[in-house]
Amino acid sequence: MAKQKVVTEKTVDIEVNDQKIQVVVKKPSNKIASEAQRRGALMWNRCIQDGIMTKKELEKFMKERGIWDDTKEDEKKALVDNITGLEKQLYLGKGRVKISKAKGLAIEMRRKRIELRDLLSERIEFEQNTAESLSENVKFDYIVAHCTYDVQGNRVYGSMDDYETRSDDPIAFGAAQALAEMMFSMDDDFEKRLPENKFLTKFNFVNEDLSLVNKDGHTVDTEGRLIDKEGQYRDKDDNRTDREGNPLHEDGTYIIQSTYLDDDGKIVHKPENVKLPKDEGDSHADKDDTKTKEKDETDS
Repeated sequence: MAKQKVVTEKTVDIEVNDQKIQVVVKKPSNKIASEAQRRGALMWNRCIQDGIMTKKELEKFMKERGIWDDTKEDEKKALVDNITGLEKQLYLGKGRVKISKAKGLAIEMRRKRIELRDLLSERIEFEQNTAESLSENVKFDYIVAHCTYDVQGNRVYGSMDDYETRSDDPIAFGAAQALAEMMFSMDDDFEKRLPENKFLTKFNFVNEDLSLVNKDGHTVDTEGRLIDKEGQYRDKDDNRTDREGNPLHEDGTYIIQSTYLDDDGKIVHKPENVKLPKDEGDSHADKDDTKTKEKDETDS
């Protein structure tokens, strides 16, 4: 059995002010890892002294306040079971299954996974401020600051203060992402490896960005309506529309489709590129004039 190659460093291309910069992120040495661990422990002690909750204390707090109670926990379990059940139907369905039905199962898996993530997001937001999370953040930041190099082999950050001052710039973000991928086995293909997306990719129901597409390769919504990369609805001529296909200006406002008459019955506006029936194209005033002429001719 082939051994999996261990990645010890990663080169990252980062765009800064329209210029591409390369940095090299390396896995931490034992010395750096030990110092990061020590700093994390110090942060843990400081958090406890300052009364910052641990994850266990937070769990109790959220339950008492109704933020995350047994009902939410049951809801989470139901969603997980639902996703698992849909996966089994998708991959283990007996007999012949219409590909359109299987596509529907995969899309439903996507919906349920989004529901699960939305449900968990509130809890995760609280957990980010626990003693454990703050301790881990300090450890991770120390490693990023001491394991990020330029292509000549020089450290990008001269100190922790230097890193903290520049921690919001693209280089720090790119380096942190690359390090997380190496240390925690995270990668950009995580979404592509989800079972529903693997199925949709196999049968060409999605493009490289995992957006749904039709048989011609155009992006569509879950019901097959054409959309652009911003998620705005389009017709076959690439004109913007609403969900029902009504025409819109590019700014999202409706294009007038009504015919307007003034108080005398004359047309003051009619939709462009729309041919009105003959009786609608004539104004009421014109019709009244015709009736008057016909009456005069009869009297004479």
